[in-house]
Amino acid sequence: MSNSSGGPSYRKHTSRIRHLDAARAAQLVKLFARPVIVNEQGAADDSRDPVTQATRGWLTLERAAAHDPAGPPVVGHYSTHLYLHEVIRMPLSVAWELSQHRGHLYLDKLEDITDSVAEELGKHVGGGLSLNNLRSLSVPAAQSLGRHAGELSLNRLSSLGADQALGLAHHTNELYLWGIKQLSAVAAAGLSQHRGDLMLDGLVSLSGRIAAHLAYHRGRLHLHGIAGLSDAVAEAFGRREGFLCLKHLETLPASHARLLATHKGPLFLGNVELDESAAEFLGQHEGSLSLTVQDDIGILGLEAILQHAGPLTFAGLETIDERRAHALANQPVRHGVAGLSALFLDDVDEISPQIAAILATHQAGGLSLKGLWDLTEDTAQELVRHPMLCL
Repeated sequence: MSNSSGGPSYRKHTSRIRHLDAARAAQLVKLFARPVIVNEQGAADDSRDPVTQATRGWLTLERAAAHDPAGPPVVGHYSTHLYLHEVIRMPLSVAWELSQHRGHLYLDKLEDITDSVAEELGKHVGGGLSLNNLRSLSVPAAQSLGRHAGELSLNRLSSLGADQALGLAHHTNELYLWGIKQLSAVAAAGLSQHRGDLMLDGLVSLSGRIAAHLAYHRGRLHLHGIAGLSDAVAEAFGRREGFLCLKHLETLPASHARLLATHKGPLFLGNVELDESAAEFLGQHEGSLSLTVQDDIGILGLEAILQHAGPLTFAGLETIDERRAHALANQPVRHGVAGLSALFLDDVDEISPQIAAILATHQAGGLSLKGLWDLTEDTAQELVRHPMLCL
């Protein structure tokens, strides 16, 4: 159980386990338990512990602190990762023990589970639950897993009935359903009631009716498999209020940009082909807008998009000349109040002092230039004039 650096390779060890009984499952849960202890310096943290460090600081606070008269109070648990990728059977007694784990639980070899096991796993708290090899889900199992308190991943499910969708809709955190290639209208209506992040990246096309149901979803909606929109789908998403990610959308004609521009909330688009008319419509969108542009985007298209008054992210924009700098600096002030918007130009890796001086006059809000790798003193002196700079 040691890696090349001499420390324990817990993930490698647990990922080889194929069979568990209740006693061994209890031992694993105890081995990976990392209670959060508060002392005079704050939350105690052992920097030499690879299990704790793998959590990257994520922890779950307990509703009531556990108190041991002989020691400091336990206020929560680090969300440790328990990888059991080769476990092929899940007896109810083992499910009960594993549900006590306070951290991420990966059971990605299970092809099926009983309703009773699903009920126990649904009680797991303090981290995500990954069941990425389940091929089907009964209605009671969907209802139980829908009550799970953390991230839920079911990426091998290829279909979802209306009742299963309604069961999962009670879930309120990230729900991964990448394996769904087709979705019925009734299932889409059920999933629209979900209130967490919903990942349906396996869908490559949508009907207007399906899109109309998904548009009512009030969590963060990810549809990374969609490459193009129909008029009906663009119109449906134009009525949506909330986060919408279409990062692999390839084309967006002006007619669809006009419909999509009425969407309200964060809108993420990929490297879409835009003409000046489509850019002008996107400039009317309300809410944050993130898109990938070609570095050779024309100045008229850039100026049109920059009429967008909310936070604006330009991926792919690597070079800035004086004309572009003036256009970027003139981003409109949102609702007449300076500081409410933002401009993210994190793919720009180098600018001159002259360009920096122009960008420093930007007043709409924050200015992010995290991609700059080399700053001369003259350039830095100009940039720091911006009141909300992020490097």
